[in-house]
Amino acid sequence: MRKKPGLLLAIVMALTLVLAACGGGSDAGKSSGSGNGGQSSNAGSGSSQASGGSSGSGESTGKVKATYWTWLSNQQAAVDQFNAMQDEVEIELVQMSHTDIAQKLLIALSSGSGAPDLFQQPQRTFSNISKTGKLMDLTEIMKPHNDKFPESMTSLLMYDGKQYGIAPDISPGVLWYRKDIFEENGIGEIKTWSEFIAAGEKLKEKGYYIMPVFNPAGSWGANAIALFMQSRGGNFFTEDGKVIHNNAELEYTLKFFKDVLDSGIGQGLTFFTPEFWGEFKADKIVAWPMNIAEGANIKANMPEQSGKWSVMPFPKWDDKDTVYTGLWGGTAIGIPEMSPVKDKVVKYAEWLATTTEGQKAMYSSWGSVPSNQEAIQDPFFSQGDPFYSGENPLAKINEFPAFHYFDFSKVEAIVGEQVDLMFAGKQDPTTTARNIEQMLAKETGR
Repeated sequence: MRKKPGLLLAIVMALTLVLAACGGGSDAGKSSGSGNGGQSSNAGSGSSQASGGSSGSGESTGKVKATYWTWLSNQQAAVDQFNAMQDEVEIELVQMSHTDIAQKLLIALSSGSGAPDLFQQPQRTFSNISKTGKLMDLTEIMKPHNDKFPESMTSLLMYDGKQYGIAPDISPGVLWYRKDIFEENGIGEIKTWSEFIAAGEKLKEKGYYIMPVFNPAGSWGANAIALFMQSRGGNFFTEDGKVIHNNAELEYTLKFFKDVLDSGIGQGLTFFTPEFWGEFKADKIVAWPMNIAEGANIKANMPEQSGKWSVMPFPKWDDKDTVYTGLWGGTAIGIPEMSPVKDKVVKYAEWLATTTEGQKAMYSSWGSVPSNQEAIQDPFFSQGDPFYSGENPLAKINEFPAFHYFDFSKVEAIVGEQVDLMFAGKQDPTTTARNIEQMLAKETGR
């Protein structure tokens, strides 16, 4: 059932199903979420500095500078808003891929130097960092607020009974599309995936692609597979964490992506490269079934296309009775215990997630669905957006079924590798699915 803005509370409540089995999983590496996966040349800095003078006791008398590692370049607006509203700390956003963040952070935490003052990681792999035991304990800080968030989401941020992260968002899938080009070609609302394929064939005749396909896949492609498979009610694991063998939903999803690429209705591209966005700007890629937060990246990269884009719900699979969407995930913010300004920077994460103004700043910056069940009821989240032809993307979110994030960084690595072989024509979807299942069982012991 499609969600209306006033019923968005139910979307967040659905996380109690989606993440019900997640708390026991362990992870170790690459993952993705919404936002830019690019890299930054100043990514190595991890020290805090005072922007003013120092007192004789060594305490700063000015605003302290703090380093924040994130892959979300479009989070800058939220950071700027926080910096302007207080006089304790100036947070400097340092952008790099989430994989680099995880790798560099683990090294820094192990060595005892070089860590940022705060960082962002996908919720589904946050346990990679929290299990080091070298993050700031946020249990008491978040205790007064945790009733605003689904318990199952909070469990992803826990380790050994303590909370080490704050999660401001989730990111379900929708169908972004160029309304002007669809209308010019007589394409109306797409309600099923067979209609999507038919529209893609029609657009191909005019030189358009109906979606990008992440090729090489990497973790981005692996998470796209997961999002689509979840929208079919599928999983890599059972609720108790066992690998699903002879996984028909995985095989079906893999075949869908291969058919889209091989048929020429989708264009194979490396995610978030200049070429990737260039194809959108050149009116080559005219739709994108993807997570809701990518709307912010579409805005940022194609501001000249305002009013030409719109949004539909994720289509229904023709062989299914229920129309679902999938989750790309959500983000979590942590603070290394070694940060000399941890008591100051934690206020950014707390403001972003626990207050209505912070949740508005998050949505305005990178466009994910607020995780705060109280804040999402604010009328602000019911507004239409002129960029998307007056539509409200939050009103286009379908329900989503349970999905089990066990050892998900290993899932991403294995799925990405196997999908690349499939796209290269070295194996078919059936072989790819069986290889993924066997490798997951071997690597995870599940």
